[in-house]
Amino acid sequence: MLKDKLKKESVEALKAHDQKRVDVLRFLISLIDKKEMQLPVGKMGEAEETSVLRKELKDKEESREMFVKGGRVDLVEQLDYEIEIVKSYLPQEIGENKVAQMVAEVIVEKGNNFGLVMKEVMAKLNGAVDGSVVSRIVKGKMSNN
Repeated sequence: MLKDKLKKESVEALKAHDQKRVDVLRFLISLIDKKEMQLPVGKMGEAEETSVLRKELKDKEESREMFVKGGRVDLVEQLDYEIEIVKSYLPQEIGENKVAQMVAEVIVEKGNNFGLVMKEVMAKLNGAVDGSVVSRIVKGKMSNN
C-alpha cells in the first residue's frame, strides 16, 4: 500500500539526513492516517490513499498560486518541492482521450445518468484521474447526446 511505501521512504530520507523530505513524507502519512480513522476498519485501500494525495496536491497547487500572486518566492519554492514529492507518489494520469472513450462506453452501458456514469468511470480509473477532469468530460459527453 501507498502508506507503507511512504513510511519506508521516510525512514530512508531520515537516514540520509534529508529533513525537508522527511517532513513532507510524514505529513502525507498523517493525512492518510487521519482519513483512515474516519473510515470503517479495513476500508482504507489504495484508491482512498490516492484520493488523499490528490486532494493534498490540489491544495498545494492552489496555495502556490496564492503565493505567486503575493510575491512570496520563498514559499513558492517550498511548495514546488512538496508538489513534486506528492506527484511522485500518484499514479500516472490517463490521457483525456482515453477517459473520454471510457466515459462514452459507460454512457452506452448505463445511460445518461450523471451519478451512475461518474461512479462507474471513477471505479474503473481507480484514482488515476482527478474527479474534476472526469466530471467535465462526462458533462461534455452528456450534453452532446
